[in-house]
Amino acid sequence: MGDKMNRRAFLGMTAAGAAGVVIGDLLGKAQKVIPTASNKQLGTATASAANETISFYGAHQTGVVTPAQNFANVAAFDVTTQDVKELKELLQLWTEMAASLMEGKPLAAEPQEGKFPPLDTGEQMGLDTGKLTITFAVGASLFEKDGVDRFGLRSRKPAGLTEMPIFHKDSLQDQLTHGDIVIQACADDPIVCFHAIRNFSKAARGVAHLRWQQTGQLGVKSQGTKRNLFGFKDGTANPDLQDEQFMKNNVWVEAGDGASWFAGGTYMVVRRIHMRIETWDQQPFSDQEEIIGRQKVSGAPMDGHGEFDKPNFADDSKGEVTALDSHIRLSNPRTGENSERERILRRGYNFMDNLDNVGRINAGLLFVCFNRNIQTQFESIQKRLTNPKLPDKMLSYTDTTGGGYFAVLPGVPSKGSYLGQSLFT
Repeated sequence: MGDKMNRRAFLGMTAAGAAGVVIGDLLGKAQKVIPTASNKQLGTATASAANETISFYGAHQTGVVTPAQNFANVAAFDVTTQDVKELKELLQLWTEMAASLMEGKPLAAEPQEGKFPPLDTGEQMGLDTGKLTITFAVGASLFEKDGVDRFGLRSRKPAGLTEMPIFHKDSLQDQLTHGDIVIQACADDPIVCFHAIRNFSKAARGVAHLRWQQTGQLGVKSQGTKRNLFGFKDGTANPDLQDEQFMKNNVWVEAGDGASWFAGGTYMVVRRIHMRIETWDQQPFSDQEEIIGRQKVSGAPMDGHGEFDKPNFADDSKGEVTALDSHIRLSNPRTGENSERERILRRGYNFMDNLDNVGRINAGLLFVCFNRNIQTQFESIQKRLTNPKLPDKMLSYTDTTGGGYFAVLPGVPSKGSYLGQSLFT
């Protein structure tokens, strides 16, 4: 009872305009709000100062074509209520919270008095916003679980939204996989990311609870393409974030794709890829390069000189320069139009989670990608990588333990609207 009253109290406060005081004002700092991506301007958020903010509102959600911040926190929730009204109220509440958090505002102007705990946990006070973006997506189980149409939404499930299958050599753990709702919080400060997820979880009590959570980070001061924990540049072939035509063709879902309410959304794939660090570290330098298909220091293909040189697989049918089972060759064979249709937008982060239960380094890649069609893009690539007849050499050094498939909800166009509104109406 108390949890529900607390959520309603917050909704009432935000509706009355009492969502809080801008932290930047409390610190005597001016903040600059950067518009979110729109149909005319995709991925052009170029905030450089730590206290600059990105608007939550727009045709698409942020955190997709937004330039990657240094830290990420991805968390999946299981919805525990059976009442569709409570589910809608939660999404309305999370909408208000996300807008406030991304603007750098605390979640309440005054401490909550009486028997209720404070509405804002407060650990972010005094910190810059870190260009925080918050992205919401839903899993297939929100529409149907164990054959049950949980909220009367089964007929509205996008055709491409399925449960992530187990691919060759995957070791998916149930407690690290799938979920009804996933939230991605990205910022240049890990505390800002943690604060967002913590407060969403706190506000959801009685309606949804955390299923799994994974943090990730990039090199804070590194220049150019970031490196993964194998020491190789990761994301060299990623598209230009300002390439509107690519985003239209390969990322954003359109009304004609099957579910009209989903127009403006995208499909999100999350893979928690554990890297066998100790085994990898024993491989010779030249073997590491052959496994990846790139030169380790420069990032250039095996037959190139610069990172962005295009590998010439056509003149390498015997795999003498770039091995046929190298990661770069299987992930993108560069076969013209077919390969272009498969291309995805990657947003990966490294994770380091102490040691596993047998004393090995528990670290790897939090792989996140966005695509317009999971089956013809991500899955097509993944099936080639995991083909038992010619598997990616890198599979001997990785083990995917969690993640899932999710549908990123369309953006919230303006105040007064809420996440998933088109799904319910």
